[in-house]
Amino acid sequence: MVLRLVFCGLFAVCCSGVYSEDISSLGPPGSILVFGDEFNEAALDTDMWGFGINEKNVQNIGVDCAYTKENISFRNGLLVFTQRRESPPITGKTWTSEKTFNYSSGGIHTRGEFALKNNMYLELRCKLPSNNGGYGAFWTMSNKVGDWKPEDLLEIDMFEFIGNREKTRFWSGLWWHDFRKSEVPKAVDVKNLKKRSEDHFFVNEQRFKAHFGEGIKVDHSHIDFYSFITFGLHVTDDAMKWYLVQNGPAWKSEPYLVFQGGTVHNRTYGQVPDVQWERYVPANMNARIILNYALRNAEWAGGPAEDSQMPSEMLVDYVRVYDTHVFGTNK
Repeated sequence: MVLRLVFCGLFAVCCSGVYSEDISSLGPPGSILVFGDEFNEAALDTDMWGFGINEKNVQNIGVDCAYTKENISFRNGLLVFTQRRESPPITGKTWTSEKTFNYSSGGIHTRGEFALKNNMYLELRCKLPSNNGGYGAFWTMSNKVGDWKPEDLLEIDMFEFIGNREKTRFWSGLWWHDFRKSEVPKAVDVKNLKKRSEDHFFVNEQRFKAHFGEGIKVDHSHIDFYSFITFGLHVTDDAMKWYLVQNGPAWKSEPYLVFQGGTVHNRTYGQVPDVQWERYVPANMNARIILNYALRNAEWAGGPAEDSQMPSEMLVDYVRVYDTHVFGTNK
């Protein structure tokens, strides 16, 4: 069931005319469910969701799979991403070229007004992958709408997950890829710098991007990552809070990571000069929501892949987005 709600007095009403009382009551007190997907239908709602991590279905460099429609299915009220070996290899696009991929998998992103904005709480319930090289991610990328500024264009990593059972890792954070001219580090190689305008530059060198989250040590020992988990993110005008529980609602737990603005740094690992910037929650947050099950053979991502573990799956129970501004539920 796809949930698209409109405001009618003090109630949220589904476009089908059915009041979604049970689901609405699961959000933070006083919040209103504004959109989401319970994945109870036999097909993906293409008004809400696009295939891949962006409209062009272009893969990031470093990802060893292409996202295809065939790897998206539904079973018992669950969205199923399947990862498989392709023989013969298939063709896909990266940001720099077309290439062949030996593996394929599934990914989706929200379209148009189905976006994360200020004073919203976003919750996801899923079962993460467990294959070597399997890499589950739940994240956002900013849309260029309204009165946006370069520093407002950020990537929110709700979470990234390495699915190798011997190298399990779950982490969260923020990345800023766009900078004012005066903010670009002098040490950035010019080939990794893209000029968007006179005062807007995109930095394509990971070591020189602004980052928040590294160094946060979280005790997730109470979580079984190979069973269903419930994740939540609350964005207000001045803070972001990350939540994680085995069984929801996630917002009832204490946040394990909080961003309230201030000084952020590049992630250097001692390889390049330390740089710092001032960053805050964007005043006009608007971001597409992305879910993908990637394959990454890099050693840090739990590879190499093992074909004997495929086909493998990542399961999603629901995605729900609540407005917490309506009744002041933006704590």
